[in-house]
Amino acid sequence: MKRILAVLAALAVAGCSSSGGGSAGKSEENAPPLVIHAVDAGTFQEDFNPYHLEGVNFGTSGMIHETLMYFNRLKPGEITPWLALDYKWSDKGKSLTFTLREGVKWTDGQPFTADDVAFTFQMLKDHPELNRNALEIEGAEALAPDKVRVDFKNTSYAKLFNIAGNSPIVPKHLWEKQKDPVTFTNSKPVGTGPYKLKQFSAQLYELEKNPSYWQPGKPEVPLLRFPAYTANALQTALQQGEVDWAGAFVPDIDKIYVQGKPEQNKYFFPPEGVVTLLPNLTNPVLAKPEVRQAISLAIDRDKIVKVAERGYTKVAHPTSVPMPGGEAYVPAEYKDAAYKVDVAKAKELLKGVDPAKLKFTLLVPSPFTDWVNAAQLIREDLAKVGITVDTRGVAFQDWVSKVGKGDYELSIRATASGPTPYFQMRSMLFGALAQPVGKSATGNYERWKDDETDRLIDAYAATEDLAEQQKVTQGLARIMVEKMPALPLFYSPSWAQFRTNKYVGWPSEQDPYAMPSPYTSPDAAVVLLHLKPAAP
Repeated sequence: MKRILAVLAALAVAGCSSSGGGSAGKSEENAPPLVIHAVDAGTFQEDFNPYHLEGVNFGTSGMIHETLMYFNRLKPGEITPWLALDYKWSDKGKSLTFTLREGVKWTDGQPFTADDVAFTFQMLKDHPELNRNALEIEGAEALAPDKVRVDFKNTSYAKLFNIAGNSPIVPKHLWEKQKDPVTFTNSKPVGTGPYKLKQFSAQLYELEKNPSYWQPGKPEVPLLRFPAYTANALQTALQQGEVDWAGAFVPDIDKIYVQGKPEQNKYFFPPEGVVTLLPNLTNPVLAKPEVRQAISLAIDRDKIVKVAERGYTKVAHPTSVPMPGGEAYVPAEYKDAAYKVDVAKAKELLKGVDPAKLKFTLLVPSPFTDWVNAAQLIREDLAKVGITVDTRGVAFQDWVSKVGKGDYELSIRATASGPTPYFQMRSMLFGALAQPVGKSATGNYERWKDDETDRLIDAYAATEDLAEQQKVTQGLARIMVEKMPALPLFYSPSWAQFRTNKYVGWPSEQDPYAMPSPYTSPDAAVVLLHLKPAAP
């Protein structure tokens, strides 16, 4: 079993000291609410099912429903016990036993036990639509009130993050009464997390402190308010100081947000993954490697980063591996690889393709103004090599649905990072995540199917040897460069703007204890557990 580089539970979850100091004397009754913006939306849907990808409200995972462990992706290898205190593999990586934290209660007062964990994983096995991590679950069994074993069809060492860090636990005593958990919206959620739902409307929902939360004295923020803002309305709200914590692209952040108060109006944009141009590989033209190569050669990524992203991030490495830092996962021959525009070569590659078929629609979410601008630049670049692109902006939820169901030709989408680059590539490339067009996928949205890719992904999961895992990931990186199943554009920032006039203890470059954006789960809950009222 890999060494868990975790702070002891009593220290880690008690809210270790973070950047900034708080006022211990400020009473909770006087502690102000925190106004949060996680996603651009005109209205909200009453959906708190943590396994839904479309329409689910932010805060469902992490703040209400918790995972067994917390993985800090800004410090690879650092794992904090959460609902589970430890784990042990057996049967050559096909069985995983968790010892659970005792004394935890659901917000309706019922005790949290191994039955809840076993039920959750059995539910994922019985309902593949909810199994967003494509876990090969054989079954799950409660061995004692504080012990549960999950069995897998194949060796699953490398899937610990997906199993323990990305699978929220639901209450058996409530969910077993549902006829169909796939369509269940969980409008009155019951969780173990630091917050519970106070009220919901299409324009505003509120989460209030869970008074019986298992971390004593936590959280210190008593109320969270999530108002519905469109992209334009959010810019105004940030400018006027109406939002305390946001996860948004702000075109001129110093003018609109900082406003000469850098000690109060802070931001932190660490890389959280990679943004790629997705070709729908069920399209026979985009399925041609030479077409994808030509598209890649025509795109001026440096200009996209400078103009559309305002220089907040940088061009991705062709392997998609985060660089610097990911060198061990990149093949030696590609360590110095970089994108270079070559219009002449792109035209040469397209000579054998009927020009009439080189017409595509590029789908983007309208609220993501940086991606809308990137799409316009891509359209201009591709026109230079004879490819006609019609950019189409749609509402966020419509975009999520269309890309998930394969109802697009080209699109831009981010893939979240994991404890190592493998998890990002698995999400992008694993054949088991691909779905037929019309059926929602939870990854591999371009619908890449390749035996060598799947063999490498399975090989990584079958070993705990770090050197072997790095070698396997190098193989996946080589596929990204040579076969181009998806086209990396730039690293995806974890957008986070936060004010320190109400609360302090936010993540920073000096103290990167969690991804700072309010839309990242379960990290957002970890951030809230670190916050303390600001000194008066």
